[in-house]
Amino acid sequence: MNKRFEEIARRKQALIDQAARERAAIADVYSKLRSPLDFSGTLAGIGRSLKSRPLLTAGVSSLLVSGVAGRLARGASQVFKITRVALPVWVWWRKHNPAS
Repeated sequence: MNKRFEEIARRKQALIDQAARERAAIADVYSKLRSPLDFSGTLAGIGRSLKSRPLLTAGVSSLLVSGVAGRLARGASQVFKITRVALPVWVWWRKHNPAS
C-alpha cells in the first residue's frame, strides 16, 4: 500500500513538472506573439480616435480622396527603399566602429 502512495506521489510530481514546462513554453510563444497583437491594439486606438473626432476623420478622408495621400505614400516608399540600402551599411559601420 505504501509503494502505491509513493508511485502516486511520483506521478503527481511528474505531472506538476510537465505542466510547469508547458506553461513556460506557452509563455514563450505568447511573448513572441504579443508584438503583432500590440500593433493591432495601436490600430484599434487610432480607429477609436477617428471615430470620436468626426472633423479629423473628414480631414483624413479628404486627403485620401484628393490624391495627396498617394503622393505621400510614394515619398514614404522612397524613404523605405533608402533605409533598405542604408541599414546594412549602418549595421556594418556600428559593428566595426563601436566607439561611434
